[in-house]
This record gives sequence, C-alpha cells and structure tokens, in this order.
Amino acid sequence: MNEKVPLLPGTLFDRYRVQSSTSDAGFIRAICHDTKANRMVSVVGVEKSLLEHPGTGYDLALLQADVEQARATTHPSVLQAEEMLQDDTRIYVVSEVSEGLSLNRLPKRVANISSSFAASAMVRLLSLLELSQRIGQSGLCLSPSEAYLSPKGVIKVENFATARLMHVARSIHTHNGAGTLLGSFGAFREPALCRADDAERAAVMIETLAELPETDDLRPLAQRVAGNLRNSSSMDNSIANAVEQLRGVQVTIGGKRPMEVTTSTNNHARRSLRPGEYLFHQGDASNGECYVLDEGLVQISKCTNDGRELFLDLSKPGDIIGEMAVLDDRPRMASAMVLEPSEVVIIKGADFLQRLEKSDIIAVKLLEVMASRIRYQSSEIARLKEMLGAKA
Repeated sequence: MNEKVPLLPGTLFDRYRVQSSTSDAGFIRAICHDTKANRMVSVVGVEKSLLEHPGTGYDLALLQADVEQARATTHPSVLQAEEMLQDDTRIYVVSEVSEGLSLNRLPKRVANISSSFAASAMVRLLSLLELSQRIGQSGLCLSPSEAYLSPKGVIKVENFATARLMHVARSIHTHNGAGTLLGSFGAFREPALCRADDAERAAVMIETLAELPETDDLRPLAQRVAGNLRNSSSMDNSIANAVEQLRGVQVTIGGKRPMEVTTSTNNHARRSLRPGEYLFHQGDASNGECYVLDEGLVQISKCTNDGRELFLDLSKPGDIIGEMAVLDDRPRMASAMVLEPSEVVIIKGADFLQRLEKSDIIAVKLLEVMASRIRYQSSEIARLKEMLGAKA
C-alpha cells in the first residue's frame, strides 16, 4: 500500500460526517459524527488491495466474519463494533469511539494513578483475554496502542475486528505481510500461534501499566508476571495463571483480602467461577437459588432473536443476582456471565423468601409485583435496543 493515503471525503455513505482523520501505516482512522444516530463513532478504512495481499491470508470474508462476531459479543471494557462498509476503493469498520488516551501515549510516573488502580486494570485486561480464549476467540491483536484510559479512570480496548484489521495493515506496510499471526497458515488460523501472541501482548500491556504509577512497588511484581507469560507454553493456561498471580499482587499492594459481603452469609455455600463461566443462562428454569456476589464482576445480558447479545447490567460485589426467578418462580430472564474471577454466596430461595416474610408480608407481595414489571421493562428495553440498533 502507498504510504500516503488520500484524505477521506467530508461525509461517508451519506451518514458519517468526518470530524478529523489521521493516516497510519496503511490505514485511515477517522472520528465521525453519525448523523443518523446523532453520536460520534470511530471509522477505520483500508484500501481494498490490502485484503487481496497474498502474504496474509486475510480476506474480505474473514474480516466480515470478525465484524459479525465482534458485533454479537459485548463486554463493558470493549469498544462495540457496529458494521463493515465498502465503496469503490476502501473497506471501513465502524465502531464505538474511544475516550481518553491510549496506554502507549500516556506519560510514565503519573501522580494520580495508584499502584492499586494499575493492578486492577491489569486484572481487567487479562481477564478479558482469558474470557476471549474460553469462548473461542484468540489472536485479539491488543496492545498498549489499542487500550485506552479515560479521564474517569475507565479502561477500554478495541473490538478485535478493528484491532486485527489494523494489525494486518501495519504488517503489510512494515514487513510486506510477514509478521506475527501472518504467514503460511493464513491470518489467525493457527491456534497455538494466536495464543502465544495473546500472551506476549498481555505481557507488554502489564509492563506498560506498571510504568504509570509514580511509586515503584508494582513494577517488580508485574515484571515477574510478564516474564511468566513469555516463558509459558502456547497451549497452557498462561493467561488464567497470570490473572491469579495479579490478584495476589492486588492483595500485596492493597494490603487486604477481598471483603466478605456480610456475616449473615457465612453459613451459606460458596461458588468460585472463572471468566467465561455462567451462573445461569437466559431461559433456564429457576433452581430455587439466588446469589450474592462477594468478589469479581458479572455481566447480565439478554440474547436477541438474531443471536446478538444485549448488555443490560453489571453486577459488582455486594449485589444480589438471580433474585427475580426466586420471587416469581419463572425461567431466568437473562444470562449471568462471569467477566472476572468471581466468588458468589449461594442463597436458597426458601431462605431468601423466609427472610423477606419475617420483615413484612406486604413487602414480599410488593416485590413480586415489581419483579413482574421489571421483567416486562427489561424485555421492552432489549426489544428497543434491537430495533434501533443501539450499542449493547
């Protein structure tokens, strides 16, 4: 591809009004105003010849499949993919716009970034990689340039379709198509190669995050975890092991163990879950249990008729999960998937209702009515999101 890419027109597809654009290593990145939805989006464009390059094995069909998978899979830390478009000369991927700076553009030794925050960001990013591998996605091509820290301290990463496309463009521009994940096997087709690349990229992001805090206490611990990732086999559980090591680092940095929700739950059974596991699925029959999240992060989502996952809520430590099915004894209205290593306290439905009844029978009846209304409202929200094409 030519090093100098022509500027984009003022408006793309009579919808996306270009606000700013930059060219970098074979692709154009533009921030556009979506005039139809009245919001800002990110548009990455590449020349069509890039997807005809013989050295990568990455073609239009693979990109389309990546975009469809990225659209169907949601995560609060991943920028949502929207659609793939093309004109006479270029192919474009439209996605949610990032806020803040990429990690590789942040200065080192930032006074208002604590070691505790950096360690939690490491767990979040690596848990995302572990989750992706568990659901069959690898070779995500995430690096410090594809991870963003907002002014509010929120970590976001590129959807993997956009990240892969930019990786292919850079490889062709820099190495004429030769590079990690690109070769005789074709792009992203060799599982061991993809897993090894994920581990290497995870190590780089850990080291980058460790450089942000002003204090030095996190760096040697992070370097040890990064070294373990690099020395691991491409087929082992290196990402999952690194997450557990980083959780230990969090304890070392923070000086305390994860909280227990309440002393009244100490006699109840507990369950530990890994990223990608489900507490329950949408449509499952009520098993007479609800859960109190003691540690971790759980995503509540509904699946649409076309198979797209719509994000409804995030459950954090202290939240009750699955109480609706206990209150009205109907099938689970949504799915609860674990995003970070989590531990829940299992509350049997009979015990849950007995405690409520001791408080006030009127309160129980009121909660049953509220449960019915919430079920209806959640279904309406999911229906409207699907109809309007809103971000999950």
